[in-house]
Amino acid sequence: MVSKKVVGGIVAIIVIAAIIGSIALIYTPKPTTSEQVTVIMPFVPLPVWNAIYAGIENGYYAEEGLNISITYTPEGSFGAIKQVGTGNIMFGIASGDSIITARSQGIPVVAIYQIEHQDLFGIIVKADSNITTPKDLEGKSIAIPGPGSPPDIAAKAIMKNSGADYTTVNFIPVGAALVPALLENKADAIAAYIEQEEMLKREGVNFRTMYAKDYGANLVTLCVITSEDMINNNPELVEKFLRATHKGYKWATSHPEEAVDIFVTKFNPAAAEHRDMHLAIWKRNIEEVIQPDKYPLGQFNKEQWETTQNILYDIGVITKKIDINKAYTEKFLKAIGAG
Repeated sequence: MVSKKVVGGIVAIIVIAAIIGSIALIYTPKPTTSEQVTVIMPFVPLPVWNAIYAGIENGYYAEEGLNISITYTPEGSFGAIKQVGTGNIMFGIASGDSIITARSQGIPVVAIYQIEHQDLFGIIVKADSNITTPKDLEGKSIAIPGPGSPPDIAAKAIMKNSGADYTTVNFIPVGAALVPALLENKADAIAAYIEQEEMLKREGVNFRTMYAKDYGANLVTLCVITSEDMINNNPELVEKFLRATHKGYKWATSHPEEAVDIFVTKFNPAAAEHRDMHLAIWKRNIEEVIQPDKYPLGQFNKEQWETTQNILYDIGVITKKIDINKAYTEKFLKAIGAG
């Protein structure tokens, strides 16, 4: 059984997911004369959305005349893409692999800001297991959030690029319950991320991670997205939103403590008990994933996008390649003096 400590560590993630349903309005500002803007996050309130939270709390969106409403979807990036692509919601956050997949299916979403530059998705196993290489996972089971999710794709890419046969693996969808799946031996490994690593640390579990980036699969992860319709018909609004969002990233990456305090006091009070864990997660995101000291905030990495598409094609997630240059645009980065 999973201990109370682990249950406490994941309460802010999985309990809220159960409460909000498929798509629920979590943050609704007071009505103003400002322009109303909707933003959707893939999953639930998490510290990785700190820049948006900071942009709201610090007044960056208000300075642009924007009044932000946030919604969440436990369907992950595909849930966000579906809402943005159909025009139900103006902006969102989604992974690069999901954007490419969506565009290959004719869904007109476009990345306007690349948040992350290092893929820290990977396969986590207990340190005392006999699994030391991806090859050792053949014939075994890996828990994933869901089919086609970034962790699922990363796990398959790791195995394929190392010469292992991922088709022999039993991939088990468990939603947010990745840590319990590993600790209760419901799976031999989990396809997971920083959050799960930090939870395991606090449980005192020794583990090792095989990262996608170390197996030629440094995929494009989180990006800010909008629709082609918004870009073509309301570019001024896109520019305003991105300018405020960029300010949010600049502030939240240089003020991690304060950013997490905003998260746990204003946007997810249930997480306050585990502030130290959320701070560790956010600091790791800054230092290891966003890497603002190495990459200008928002900058697109064309080679990384091409690598991502090639991997998606090789493992059968997409059946045709797209014009990768249309999956993202740098025009708004240039307009706000970023990238």
